[in-house]
Amino acid sequence: MSPAKAKTAEKAPKAPRPKSAPRRPSRGPGIVRYNSLVDATERLLTEQSPDDIGLYQIGEAADAPMASVYHFFPTREAAFLALAERYLEGFLALGLQPVEAAALQSWQDLVAIDQRLAMDFYNSHPPALKIFYGGYGGLETRQADIGYTRGIAQSLYHRLDAAFHMPPLRDAATKFHIALALMDAVFAISYEANGRITEDYYQEAKSAFVAYCGLFLPPRLEPREACLEAAARGEHIRLPQLFVA
Repeated sequence: MSPAKAKTAEKAPKAPRPKSAPRRPSRGPGIVRYNSLVDATERLLTEQSPDDIGLYQIGEAADAPMASVYHFFPTREAAFLALAERYLEGFLALGLQPVEAAALQSWQDLVAIDQRLAMDFYNSHPPALKIFYGGYGGLETRQADIGYTRGIAQSLYHRLDAAFHMPPLRDAATKFHIALALMDAVFAISYEANGRITEDYYQEAKSAFVAYCGLFLPPRLEPREACLEAAARGEHIRLPQLFVA
């Protein structure tokens, strides 16, 4: 490589940060201020419509100077995205919870358990419903949600296979991604109609997911010995988490 080309390569510009992406801090004081602003965003979204929330309201609720608000969040969508990322981390933690082995009589039982965890998480975090199902997070939030769902789809086969003897599946990630999209669509309808995910719509979402998976999974799968033994002892088991980075 010639010196001129090397110099050009060294100064190649980095990919621009999306306009509505938050500026994530890397040091202590910045992290504290950033988290305070995200906390304020969550409080405001819990009590108010997203239409009534702007950067000024977020700064006021956090008792932070507007210079700090603009430093971290160029737009209100950036603040919503920061909160969405916190919720996605919360969803990640759900998959780390041990599962009661005796409750896993079928693969449909594990689907039901995971979907109820998701429903309960959403309903206990109203801002998450507004951001993900109300469409207020902006394009970057939508992209983050899609990426998270894709990660779940990639890991779901291994999670099921840890508890049951799963058959080989061609393109399992795509199949489970479609099943998750069906569940998500039913949750969205419930939010639009009720402002939350109701038990009736949870049952509909579960039915849609199981019915689609029934096109490529048999109705009955044999549990793994480790699961049966844990159930006999009245224990919980840990399964692979619902995410692949």
